[in-house]
Amino acid sequence: MADENLTEGAGQPAQLPEGIYLETKKNIIGTGSTAKVAEYRNFWATLRVSELVMEMVLLDDAFGLTGIKEKFPTEVVSGPNWLYVEQGEKKYRQLKQKLERMQAPPAASKSGAGKPSASSQGSKKTGWWTK
Repeated sequence: MADENLTEGAGQPAQLPEGIYLETKKNIIGTGSTAKVAEYRNFWATLRVSELVMEMVLLDDAFGLTGIKEKFPTEVVSGPNWLYVEQGEKKYRQLKQKLERMQAPPAASKSGAGKPSASSQGSKKTGWWTK
């Protein structure tokens, strides 16, 4: 039944829901007799969802935004190493406003204000790299 929400039709890419996802990875640490399998768990919040790519932000231990953004193909996120966390809907709603601010371009770039260009500052260069 849960798969019905993820696919819109046969042959079309899955449209995954926005929210928090758990990514699990297994890796071998050490060599020889000291080698051990370690499982890494990362929580990601969706920033932008399309049919082919999900842009996501890594969450820290307290489910805060780290600022690390990655793009993942939807077929990877719908794979066995990823799990949509339904219990995270309340936390995701709290993060949604911060996520939207991450998507918005900075206000200075919209108005053209900010630092003057290098050509208007003159050609005099200073700093440790010019010595």
